[in-house]
Amino acid sequence: MEIQLGCLNRPWHEHTLEEALGGIAAGGYATVGFTGQQGKPTLSADCTDEQLARIGSLLRQYNLRAQVWISQPDVYREPEEAVRRFQREIAHAQQLGLRYAVLCGTAEESKYEHWYALVERCLDYAQDHQVMLLLKPHGGISALAEDLLRARQRLAHPSFGICYDPGNIYYYTGRPAEEDLPKVASHVKAMCIKDEVNGKHGEVMITPGTGLVDFRRIFATLAAVGFSGPCWVECLGGKSLAEINEEAKKTYQFISEIAANT
Repeated sequence: MEIQLGCLNRPWHEHTLEEALGGIAAGGYATVGFTGQQGKPTLSADCTDEQLARIGSLLRQYNLRAQVWISQPDVYREPEEAVRRFQREIAHAQQLGLRYAVLCGTAEESKYEHWYALVERCLDYAQDHQVMLLLKPHGGISALAEDLLRARQRLAHPSFGICYDPGNIYYYTGRPAEEDLPKVASHVKAMCIKDEVNGKHGEVMITPGTGLVDFRRIFATLAAVGFSGPCWVECLGGKSLAEINEEAKKTYQFISEIAANT
């Protein structure tokens, strides 16, 4: 099974971006994805040219390619402003060579239609900027496979797809991801690699392979439908920089071995 294995900076969120990228590169990963760093988003509509240039410089320093960022279009803003800001975020991402935005949807049912309308208005813009918008399980509007399929049907566009996240299935619903995935597997374009313990609203900041998710079964399900897309490690165990770096290496080896033997 061929996958593109990358890592998000989330496990290093209390450390600096330099430390995160250093740990990711040392772990064996060639691609990186962005979430927050020390309480602030790494990539946002508010990034300045100087900030984008600094990120680009750090990526070159650590010989990493940025591929994805976690985004949450703001359904609480006035619609026109929300669209402008999300489009600006997409433009910034393109400057850094990112090709995927992983969306978390919304948990507030009264905002579901706002979310759909906002994302729909940005799909052509995303396509023009060679960015694919991927919705992942995150409770609410995207809790389970049937919700992801509903979104895919409503937002039928070449630049919209699904990013699976088995840990979030356990965390937000308490249901087994291994039984949920087959319903949507043929439509999955990417995966966030995340484990979970203690069921609904348990803990996800653990190293993949140490919790409830059966990654061998997850990858076997994806392999059966011909999946060959990017997979991004999102969460790891460990607190200190050295501990997180070591877990990153272990996870690279763990997932690589599963993919190679699936």
